[in-house]
Amino acid sequence: MLIKKINFFLHNAQCVWVITAVNINKVSLNLCLFLFTGTHQTYYFISQVIQINFEEFDLEIGYDTLTIGDGGEVGDPKTVLQVLTGSFVPDLIVSMSNQMWLHLQTDESVGSVGFKVNYKEIEKESCGDPGTPLYGIREGDGFSNRDVLRFECHFGFELIGEKSIICQENNQWSANIPICICMYQNFCYYFKMHNILKHFSLYVIISMIERLTICN
Repeated sequence: MLIKKINFFLHNAQCVWVITAVNINKVSLNLCLFLFTGTHQTYYFISQVIQINFEEFDLEIGYDTLTIGDGGEVGDPKTVLQVLTGSFVPDLIVSMSNQMWLHLQTDESVGSVGFKVNYKEIEKESCGDPGTPLYGIREGDGFSNRDVLRFECHFGFELIGEKSIICQENNQWSANIPICICMYQNFCYYFKMHNILKHFSLYVIISMIERLTICN
């Protein structure tokens, strides 16, 4: 499904969004009881849930909040998944149903950047793809409940965070993916330059091939 975006901030705001997955399987069942009574029953089975991830997030810590909940009952404390403020957010947030609600509350004082979030539908009982750390390696490619991902960093980089995360029953990863921090400044400078030059060389080769093809 096409990834969609919400990009927003406003002073003294009370704003609500409800995101609904459109791909819900509908099954009609005529059980013996229903046939006997002449009653027809239709059941809906959720096949898709909502995944969101943040491109940007910066709210005045302690004063401006974004509350995210599961389902369509906005404000129900039993359905709250996360209450976010400041500038730190999870990598991904995934609903358990086919709906997710967002409630932004801001005050009149200090302005902030706000937030920009992407959302899409994914298969149910999944935590979504959290990605791979920059300068890191990921072991595992399953994102369903109880799947485990393990991480390590390239030589010269130190892993900060959890070495492994598990997809929990509530469709949330047990932790954010770790980051890889350079341990040796000179080494990391040459490592990064090597990658830049490698990609630049590939770009030059492709450009030359394209020009030769056009000329011929």
